[in-house]
Amino acid sequence: MSTTQSSRTYSDEVFPKESYYMTTISNYQKVVLYPENYQENELQNVEKNQCLTVQDFSYECCRSRNDAGFPYGNTMPATLKFTIKLQSPESGKLFYRQMKENALFYYTFFFNVTYGEFNRLKSYEDAMVVKGYVVDIEEHYDCRVAADGRPNQMLIDVTILLGSIIYKGTERDKYLEVTRY
Repeated sequence: MSTTQSSRTYSDEVFPKESYYMTTISNYQKVVLYPENYQENELQNVEKNQCLTVQDFSYECCRSRNDAGFPYGNTMPATLKFTIKLQSPESGKLFYRQMKENALFYYTFFFNVTYGEFNRLKSYEDAMVVKGYVVDIEEHYDCRVAADGRPNQMLIDVTILLGSIIYKGTERDKYLEVTRY
């Protein structure tokens, strides 16, 4: 019997962890977070201002395999951690409210998005819809101030205890149930 692990990390820039919060954060949107299940909302109704720029995310899922290599049993509980750039402190209140409610919430990660007319989501390369509980939040602020008086960079690290992951591809979807709740 063996245990396999898979992990996925996606980041705008490669830099040492100790200097992570001292660098200028990218505005290039490789990954954006839509803090809802977009499957319940038509694609053309997702506005750009509803999406948050993801700077980094990672997760690990572990599952036991038998000698023949086939998975068996439940997948071990897993967490997904992501860092997003906030446009204002108000944007981060959503995650604090969700943590306080202690309920399951959906989050959609879109990869390589394009926006069309009226700044609405037009297309994406891949997507990942996760369901889980917010279990930890950590804030980071840059000490520099923008011309309008707001902090130049505001980052928030969010940790989610995963319940399920749905990988949305261009040809088919793949569902992974992490834990049963």
